[in-house]
Amino acid sequence: MGFGDFFKNLFGSSKEKVAEVADTVEHLVQENYEKAKEVATPIIEKAETFAEEKLEKVKEVATPIIEKVETFAHENYEKAKEVATPIIEKAETFAEETLEKVKEVATPIIEKAETFAHETLETVKEKVNSFTNDTSEDADEIRTKAEDTVKPADENAD
Repeated sequence: MGFGDFFKNLFGSSKEKVAEVADTVEHLVQENYEKAKEVATPIIEKAETFAEEKLEKVKEVATPIIEKVETFAHENYEKAKEVATPIIEKAETFAEETLEKVKEVATPIIEKAETFAHETLETVKEKVNSFTNDTSEDADEIRTKAEDTVKPADENAD
């Protein structure tokens, strides 16, 4: 009966330790994922703010020009078309380029954060599986040694 309790305590604590390690690993993965989101969020927000500011500047620059063009258009419609078209195209191009640059900056950061979180999760899974396998192998080895110890004791008792 003493050996039975010993093995129950021994194997029970191994399972508890595996569960504790799994909980700790899960917590670490969640923390790293949250940290990655925290790091990426301000960058994305800054990029959005930057794009909005650039768009506002484009609007500020374009508005007086457009007003002058409208006045001028009444006086000379064809000349106004020639002047306004390139300015509007440049403003649109600038706004589109700014938006594309923001996407270029934000996308790799988000992808890296997602990759980091995924890799961390995979590493943790591998470590937990390795720990579980090692613990299982240790338990099997202890069980075998205990059985080898109990058999001679039973034979001596006879």
